[in-house]
Formats: sequence, C-alpha cells, structure tokens
Amino acid sequence: MTAQYPPQTAGLDPRVARLAAVVDCQQQEIERLRAERDGGLLVPLAEGILVERLGYSPGEAATHLADLAARTGTSVAELAADLVAGAVRPPRSPVAVAGAAPDFARLPGGEAESSALLEEVRRTAGAVAVALWQVQPDGALGLVAHTGLNLLEASRWRHLPVLMDCLPQRAARERRPHWIPEVELAPAVPLLADGHRGARAVVPVTTSRSIAGVVEFVWTAPLREFPPEQKRRLAALAALCGREIMLSTQPAGALPSTVGLLDSGLFARPRTDESGQVTDFEIAQVGEDFADPHGRRPADLVGRGLTRTYPLLCAYGLADRAVEVLTTGASAQLGPVPLVARTGGAATPAMVDVRITRFLDGVRIALTLGHDDHRLAQLLHNLQHIARLGSWEHSVLTGEMTWTEQTFELFGLPASAGPVTWDGLCTYVHPEDLPILEAFQTTLLARQEAATVFRLIRPDGTHRQIRAHGEPVLSEGGELVAVRGIYQDLSAQYQSQVALSATRDRLADTEHEAQQQNRIARELQQVILPSAARPVEMDGLEVAVRYRPAAQEHKVGGDWYDATVLPDGRILLVIGDVAGHGIGAATGMIALRNALRGLAVTGAGPGQLLGWLNTTTFTVNRGVTGTALCGLYDPESRTLTWARAGHLPPMLVRDGVAEQLPLPRGILLGARPGARFEERVLRLQPADTLVLFTDGLIERRGVLLDDSLDRLAAAACHAGTDVERISDQLLAEASSDTEDDSCLIVIRVSEPVTSA
Repeated sequence: MTAQYPPQTAGLDPRVARLAAVVDCQQQEIERLRAERDGGLLVPLAEGILVERLGYSPGEAATHLADLAARTGTSVAELAADLVAGAVRPPRSPVAVAGAAPDFARLPGGEAESSALLEEVRRTAGAVAVALWQVQPDGALGLVAHTGLNLLEASRWRHLPVLMDCLPQRAARERRPHWIPEVELAPAVPLLADGHRGARAVVPVTTSRSIAGVVEFVWTAPLREFPPEQKRRLAALAALCGREIMLSTQPAGALPSTVGLLDSGLFARPRTDESGQVTDFEIAQVGEDFADPHGRRPADLVGRGLTRTYPLLCAYGLADRAVEVLTTGASAQLGPVPLVARTGGAATPAMVDVRITRFLDGVRIALTLGHDDHRLAQLLHNLQHIARLGSWEHSVLTGEMTWTEQTFELFGLPASAGPVTWDGLCTYVHPEDLPILEAFQTTLLARQEAATVFRLIRPDGTHRQIRAHGEPVLSEGGELVAVRGIYQDLSAQYQSQVALSATRDRLADTEHEAQQQNRIARELQQVILPSAARPVEMDGLEVAVRYRPAAQEHKVGGDWYDATVLPDGRILLVIGDVAGHGIGAATGMIALRNALRGLAVTGAGPGQLLGWLNTTTFTVNRGVTGTALCGLYDPESRTLTWARAGHLPPMLVRDGVAEQLPLPRGILLGARPGARFEERVLRLQPADTLVLFTDGLIERRGVLLDDSLDRLAAAACHAGTDVERISDQLLAEASSDTEDDSCLIVIRVSEPVTSA
C-alpha cells in the first residue's frame, strides 16, 4: 500500500531545520541554567537553617542535607526548597502559642481543615504523632498531612520509594495493618519519630479494589496489646483521614492514586445510557509514559470517548472486549491490530497489541506498538479489506485528496480514476443525506472531530451504508493543515439487524445453555477437586484436604489444591485461586494445576516453578490470572521451602500457638511478565501443623482481615491433633459470607514412634 501526503510535511529546507535545532538547544540550555541558579540560591539557605536550628557546622549541614535527600529519593534542590518553605511560613498567633497548639504540616492547598482533623484524630487515638501518606501512581508514598512531627522528621519521611523497606511501605504492599505494642518488637526497619520508643500502629487506607494510602500512629509508651475494639477504632480513624484529607486534596473529578495505577497505559470509565447499558468508555487518566499511536499528548486524550479516540481499534472489538472485562473481571487481549501510526509527523504502518484489565470502576488499557513496514503494510491492506475500511486525508493548504486502495473499493471506483475531491463527494451521496455530509465537513474545518453515517451511491447504482469519522490535523503553530479519517462500509451490519431481531426469540435457549455450562463447570471441578478427600500419609506427613464450592451455581470459582510425592522423594504442596467464575475459571484452574505438576518433575524450587507458571499465563494460558502458594517438603531434613504469588501465607501451629508466616515477595500470576518470586525455608518439628487456605475461607463483609485471621488461628489452636478433625472443624467454623469457593489443606508432621 502506498499513501501520499502533502509536500509541506515531507520537504523542509535543511538550513531552516539546522537553525531550529540550534534555537531548541539554546532554549534547553537556558532552562538548565535557570534551574541551577534557583538550586544554588536555595541550598545555602537550607544549610543555614540546619546550622541555626540544629547547631551543625556548615560542613555537617551540607552532609546532613545530602543524606536526607538520598533517603527520601529527592534531589538536594527539591529538599532545600521544602526546608526553606517550611522555615519561612507565617508565625502563629499569640493565642495559638499560648495554647501550645501542635505544629501542623503546612502542605499545599490550604490544609487548615485537614490539620485540624488530623489533630483531632491524634487526640482521639491518644497518640503523640500521626502521619498520613498517599499512594503515588508509581507505588511510592507521599506525605500529605502530619501532626506531632518536627520539620526535619517530616522532610525525612516526605517521600518513601517503592523499594524502601519501612513499615508504611510494608502495610501498602501487604494491604494489612501492622500492630506493634513495643518498638523492641518492631522489624529492623527505619521508624517514624524514632525518638519515641513506644507503640506503633500502621493502617492502610483502602478502597473497594485498591490501596489509597497509609496512616501511622505513634505513642510515647509501650502498650500491652491492641484489643479488637481499639483496632477497629484506629481503622475507622484511618479511613476518616483518607476520605476527608486525601480526597479533598485532589482536583474535582481526579482519579484517586493507587499502587502502580498507570505507567504506560490509560484508564477509562464506562458511559451508560438510561437503562444502564455501556455505550462507550471515557478516558479518565493517561500514564506519563503512554505512547499514543497517533502522536497525541496525554492531556489531549483525557475526557474523550474511546470509540472516537481509537475508531479503528474499536472496529476490531476494543470497546466490546472492554465491556467483557468490566463484566467478568477476566483480562483480555486484542491484536495485533494494523493501523497507521504517526511519529514526528510521518505516517508509517504499525501493529498494535492491546491488553485490557479491570481496574477500579473501569478498565486499564495498555497499547504496545510495533513496526515492520513491509509485513505490516500487507497485513494492514488485508485486514482493512476484511473490515471494509478505507482511509483518506484532505490537505487544506493544497486541496489535494489522498485515498488508500480500500477507499477506492468502497466507492466502486478504479484507482486510475484518482480520489474524489472534497467538493466532489456530494455527487456520490444520496440527496437526502447531503445536509449530513455538509455538517460533517463543516465540523472538521472548524477544527473539531466529527462522525456520521450516510448513504453512498456507487457508479453501478448500488447503495452502501457508510460510516465516516474524521479529525483535524494541526501544525505545531496550531494552524489547520489537513483533515483525515476513515470510511467503513456498514451495509452488512444494517442487514444483520434484521437477523438479530429474529434471534431474540432464542434468548430462553441461550439462558438454558448458560445453565448447562455452569453445571458442567461444577461437575468438572468436583471431579478434579473432591470436597472431602480422605487423609493421606506421605513419608512423615499427614495431609487432609477440603474443598467447599460456592453456594450459587453461577459462582463456580477457580480455587484449587494439590498434594503429591515427586520422583525425588520430596512432597509438592500447592494451593491457589484463579480469578473469575464459571467454566473459564474452572478450565484455567485445571490448566495451571496440570502445568505445575509437570513442571515440578524438573526438580526446580518453588520460586522457579511459580516463575514458569507465570510465564504460561502470558503464552499458553492467556488471560488467566490468580494467586498460588507452592511448597516443597523434604522428609529427610523436615524442611519446607515455599513461595507465594499474591496468596495468603500459611499458618503454623506449634506447641498450641498459631502464627501466620512472614510474607515473601511475590506478585499474583498473570500480572507482570518476568516476575520473580522470593523463597522462604521453614524447618518443621514433630507435631507441627501447617494450615494452607484460600481467601474464600476467611473473607467476610465488613470485617477486618486481621480479625478473620485471628479467629482462624484460635480455631486451629483448639482443634486437636487429628488432621481430619482439624479440617472439618476449621471448615465448619469458617465465617466467610462472600459466596466464594474455599480450599483448605491441613498438614501435620508425624511424631516419631517410640519403641516399648
């Protein structure tokens, strides 16, 4: 396929180009010198503040400022600006000084109300200091409000990168609170307000599907414990902080920050009609690294409809797939889809791979652009022919019209006849649709996008229903230089509407078929995972498994487990949960279970096995996502080597005390290619009991996850020593009300037999 473009976009005087490059270089150098000048003024002022307030020498002040910048992940100039801004804020009134009012954080946006609310939260909790961080798009934590901290302490904790190991980042990653009655019991990580040696409570602020921030409470003295009532009160106070402070600091209509929200993708919310049906998607936020195939800036995409922004991708099913993802929750892929990409003003054939995942109340769409001029041009030609699509471009400067080969086919004209001019289109349009065409052209020339449908009259007398979509092309100076768009033959779709209305009588049969599919999924799952298998003895281990299906037929999930002896004598112990419901979740579960069994024969460790299993979700089992926990038990050394992929860790019962094992790093399967999974080694003792379970066993609406885990631990401590009795009792006392499947594996290390 060969396309022609206006000569103004192809030819440029080399001397003018060189002059433009020199001017651009000089502007960049000026900006760099200005930034250095501003930093050079602020850094000495910040060092002087440290000398005056902390008694440092000039050399010590410079070293301390550099150390603070390195710890917080910011530049020295940015940190100096924060210190200077905090030092020169207006003094408090005499009344406030006399009343010993707390030193509130002066954050941008007029946070007097936020500071007052945070101080009220601090007094209610009886704490000496409270800090609130908001999750940034890259997963870092940014301090948005605090009380009880001095200027240097607040500057030190202003920015917490993703890789920084500290209590707030742990709470954000694990999405669970950390209760530390005494500092001596805290992990070996940096602590907020380390001058106080009392208790700490770090509580995440969550939404229905994501994490929004973290609140930390600091006490001067240790606490004996955190009773359930105090935990609930602190969780409620943290939620209040997140709702009233973090959301108040965002612009109207802004998308709340979440962990890893957008890097190179875009977020779109559904648009619905009066009946609640999704008609389109509105782009709500675009990642900073997102590369638009047509060269548009992220700011130009926000607020636009998905269909109008990417009409060609939607013609290949982008909007339909997005509706499916929003409804089912399962990820989807589309492509490769051919289109014409624009880079630096030049048009080149390209292929786009699309990955769609559900996120918050909408979908996240990632586009991957690739180029292979010859092969992609041929694919673009073939697929446009199949989709009955044709492209066009009209130069406003020269009046030249450019058509692709497919456009000639749509109009029924030979390529030798040349493209029809902008003014000559009216001779091929049905007379009743001429006002529609005129309005379409007028809108485009007014620098606005336009779309319409008209009846085309071909030279052979046949009629076609044509959908036209166009957009203006502006120069760097904002001048209109061309308009471009696509034509699509919708005649087959109009004819299919008659057939569609005739098939509505078959909806009852379709509903019956869906019920049959759910029944098949249920039977298939029960064959693979019996609900109550007999206990199995495996070389020093007693293993009992339980599976409880969902209460509703249409809620058939993807929970699964496995326990088998490998050829090398080790015992494979696995439990997992595939996202979604129905026959798709059941078949995805079976695929992962069988794949892991085959991979385990290689003798690799559990971390490597999960890495391979994650790779299969992007190659063999595309669209499958879920959690898993994999362990390999060595009977000779009584050691369990295990790793997790987003799954809850096991619970160990030893000497009548139950505790949840620490969380190794590991993201859920199907979330990121090339993910790595950390391994942990646990040395078991005779009479130890391990409990592996899926979230369906403990989740309950309106109840904190910690409280559900505490109830499970209490039940495991008093369930006795028989694995079958333990399994039945834990399953019977499970308080989940989410109508999800539940899996449970109880493992007990056999006690050595003593001879009489």
